[in-house]
Amino acid sequence: MVSKEETREVLKRIALEVNPKMERGVEKYFAKREEVKPEKIEPLLEFVEGEKENKLFRSACSFWSVPVSSGYGRRIRLLVFDKSNGKLMGIAGLCDPVIALRVRDEYIGWNKEQRFKKLYHVMTAYVLGAVPPYNELLGAKLIALAVRTKEVLEYFKNKYTGKKTLIRGEEKPAELVLIDTMGAFGKSVIYNRLRGWKFIGFTQGYTHIHLNGLFEEAKEKLKNKEVLKGYGFGKGANWKFRVLLEYFKEQGICREEMLKTPFKRGYYVAPLAENFKEFLQGKEEKPIYNIRTFEEEVQYWRLRWLAKRITKT
Repeated sequence: MVSKEETREVLKRIALEVNPKMERGVEKYFAKREEVKPEKIEPLLEFVEGEKENKLFRSACSFWSVPVSSGYGRRIRLLVFDKSNGKLMGIAGLCDPVIALRVRDEYIGWNKEQRFKKLYHVMTAYVLGAVPPYNELLGAKLIALAVRTKEVLEYFKNKYTGKKTLIRGEEKPAELVLIDTMGAFGKSVIYNRLRGWKFIGFTQGYTHIHLNGLFEEAKEKLKNKEVLKGYGFGKGANWKFRVLLEYFKEQGICREEMLKTPFKRGYYVAPLAENFKEFLQGKEEKPIYNIRTFEEEVQYWRLRWLAKRITKT
């Protein structure tokens, strides 16, 4: 099994290959250190709607040192700008959660049937962070605060009210009660001591992300197999996992040796409702929301986190 350091280097190389590159015409939205005055930072929340925002979001992903997923199923993407200079501070992307995740399912305490009915009301932050130089000012903590605000909940309701689910074609109440995410390498400093976020535990430590090249080989070897037809959201557990497992089986390769990582990812949750567990278990019909506005979270971030960085500079 490769070491944690080796895995980091592998992921960094893959990130350079697969993550979006900085697109032409948007460089002006990314600040140089001398363009940022910490005491004058004025965060502004916007959602990705048009091509300009799309370019900015993709370009921001070029700063990530791990491969960035494009998400799957439903998506909500947001940008946080510094109004004082017009520069981008950071981004977050929410998408549908994985169907089966032991650490999450045990924490919520739901059974398979409850999860099937209520997973719709959970979203996962598949990318979240600040871009330089705002990452040095704990900007990522502000982005994490931003995803569980009244503005995001309202956007979710406006976007998905009256929409039918992809898998079963059902129309469900547009209620978002839980956002979760995972640290790339164990625990993440972003969520440490951050209000609204809670560390729950670790994943089992399996991933396919470091097998990018091998996956392409597996697809070629299995091109006539049924497993390749299961691509797309709503067609079962993670498709890449299923393809690789089938390939390992045919090749007589130990899957634990190939898929197990030297680290486990830290799992974090950000409830939006006080009774989110009861709602997700089907015991209560209406969520009781307990979230703040983006401006309220900005004030908290400014006093609790940014002030420390200002005094150190």
